[in-house]
Amino acid sequence: MKVLKFGGSSLKSGESMMSVGEIIASDNEEKVIVVSAIQGITDSLLEFMSKVRREEEVQQFIRSLRDRHLKILADVAGSMDVKQTAVSQLSTQLVRLERILYGIIYLEELTPRTRDLVQSFGERMSVIMMAAMLQEMGVNAIPVEADELGMITDGTYGSATVDMEGTRNNIAPKIYEMFKRQETPVVTGFFGKTHEGYITLLGRNGTDYSASVIANAIDADSLEIWKDVDGFMSADPKVVTGAVPIEQLSYEEAAELSYFGAKVLHPRTVEPARAKGITIMVKNVFKPEYKGTAISPKGVAGDMPIKSISSMPNMAMVKVYGAGLGSKSGVMSEMSTLLSDAGIIIYSAATSQTCVSMLIEERDLKRSEVVLGNAKKGVVDRVETVRDVALLCLVGEGLGLREGVAGRVFSIVAKNGTNVGLISAGASTVALTFTVKRKDLEKTTKTIHHEFFGG
Repeated sequence: MKVLKFGGSSLKSGESMMSVGEIIASDNEEKVIVVSAIQGITDSLLEFMSKVRREEEVQQFIRSLRDRHLKILADVAGSMDVKQTAVSQLSTQLVRLERILYGIIYLEELTPRTRDLVQSFGERMSVIMMAAMLQEMGVNAIPVEADELGMITDGTYGSATVDMEGTRNNIAPKIYEMFKRQETPVVTGFFGKTHEGYITLLGRNGTDYSASVIANAIDADSLEIWKDVDGFMSADPKVVTGAVPIEQLSYEEAAELSYFGAKVLHPRTVEPARAKGITIMVKNVFKPEYKGTAISPKGVAGDMPIKSISSMPNMAMVKVYGAGLGSKSGVMSEMSTLLSDAGIIIYSAATSQTCVSMLIEERDLKRSEVVLGNAKKGVVDRVETVRDVALLCLVGEGLGLREGVAGRVFSIVAKNGTNVGLISAGASTVALTFTVKRKDLEKTTKTIHHEFFGG
């Protein structure tokens, strides 16, 4: 029993969708298919909501969505019965979406709740397309919506966390019953619903997370994440042309890489799989014969201390100054709470007697200045910001325990004329992170990769 996830880049056309179908149809094992929206659909939904619209624009937009999906449907399904059923299901979803968009126009209001609901329609339509294609291929595929299946979330709009216990109790019996009927569930990724029934998104690329949650819920033997890349690499191949594939990672290594910039997995994908010891396979949908990357409970230390380099280029530093700041209890806790309540993530922090430095995403910089202005007066004297910062993350099993690795890294970086900023070397035994100026990121990445991997 397994769960297979396919992203939007795998579903951009009839031809690419057929490649997905061949992978699924050739596997006789009991399985759940979890899919994203067709490539570009979620972005188009977001873009449409970002501006004030007229009624005729809604009609035009719905027509364009219908045409895009019907064109792909014509390429993947030939049977009239299958087509008619899929067209009817698509029409139902489009009518519902149209009414919601009209509501936004008439009310002249777009709430986070409505924004999440609208974005869920990309997946609601893609499962119809996928199920129709698989039916043509002889697979008894049934489209299933995650909210109807019972994926429960905590209610955080835009980036919700799944309630695993409640979700497991809902999902497992329904999936097992479908297996008894010899049905293959094709489930929407990317969203769930609150206990009150409101739709909440799991964050961009959240379909990875959805698939991992379902794998946990049904005690799957494996989770396959099918992408348009060969798996994890030693560095971003767009930056380092000599980047090499990584065949095996531990849960912690994969989690650190994903959290610190690698786009291969949603950062929270690992946790549900880790809880049940489920192996995650990351594979290329366009090269199914490639091994890809296996993510499993047991880490494998390689000959080299570093397995991969990831990065986050658009970072900034917030520096909070105050006399005796480092020795006053509760100050760091207060600042962390203020930022957290504003939805701002602190990726790293360092304290001294007079200053607390926090690394955040640059897009959150102005908001952080506003919320930190609410910190205790008399404790915080001023807030300064530093832009154009990039974060580098080096990952390898036991990296934090190997003597001399950090010194070797910083030595070659210094020889390259790059100044290292905020360093975090103890938070994880598999990761070393540090900041550099954004202009030095590419050069630094290439220098470290050459030192440890050659080429």
